[in-house]
Amino acid sequence: MFFFINFTGESEQRTLTYCENEYSFDMSPWESNLDFDLSINQLCLTVVDGKIIQLSGFCGLSKKMISDFLTPESKKGELRILNVNKYLSGVGSYGISDEEFPVYINIVTGWVCVGFPEKKGFAVEFIDNCIAVISDKQKLVSLWLKPLRLPSLS
Repeated sequence: MFFFINFTGESEQRTLTYCENEYSFDMSPWESNLDFDLSINQLCLTVVDGKIIQLSGFCGLSKKMISDFLTPESKKGELRILNVNKYLSGVGSYGISDEEFPVYINIVTGWVCVGFPEKKGFAVEFIDNCIAVISDKQKLVSLWLKPLRLPSLS
């Protein structure tokens, strides 16, 4: 699956939360109309009109994931699917990758990285406090998420 970024100076206005008792991310307001979902690990990213507009799903966080990786510099814009029409006729969810992405937490900054933080690319804040890094080959290399608050990892 390939992605492209449209730097518009604006991101989706949604609030990202982490539900500690469910080990999952959620978002509000929630859009129930969608074209299809993408999955990365057990997170679902909702696609409407070729644009990723929200995310949710299971992502258990633990002390062993603590790191000091820093969020990449980003600009606000849209995260879009390349050749979106090829996915519109399908049903269900499409996997972004065949491999499981590692998860890292920076408890100082409050950011969670799903993916490969050391890999470089173009970074877009496509939803408030949600950043995607896309490689020069148009692949997703990392997803950075900053919920209102992280769970206690003591």
